[in-house]
Amino acid sequence: MSLLREKILTADDTTSETVEISEWGVSVLVKSMSGAARTLLLQSAVDDGGKMDLGKVYPDIIIGCTFDPETDTNIFQVADRDDLMRKSGAALDKVASVAMRLSGFTDGVVDKAGKDF
Repeated sequence: MSLLREKILTADDTTSETVEISEWGVSVLVKSMSGAARTLLLQSAVDDGGKMDLGKVYPDIIIGCTFDPETDTNIFQVADRDDLMRKSGAALDKVASVAMRLSGFTDGVVDKAGKDF
């Protein structure tokens, strides 16, 4: 194994940020997605017509990237999707915006993904 390859594959390249959600009266740990998680998210969010279904992307990003800062465990599960989506849009946007930034979602990534799949 080359030293460069080993350095890349063993690097801890995940990022996280503690985000205060004033609407909920808590702070949460928001983590970046791995490449595999990001790809699965984008693939699962494309409908039969090749369009991105933001109704799938948005909650999946929040569910997958939101952690308890004390225990480092996921706060939400897929079963929480409907309850979670009834929460304040402003609060959800705080989490989703940080998660997307940390995970490398830049302007146009979601649109491009829909075209590619």
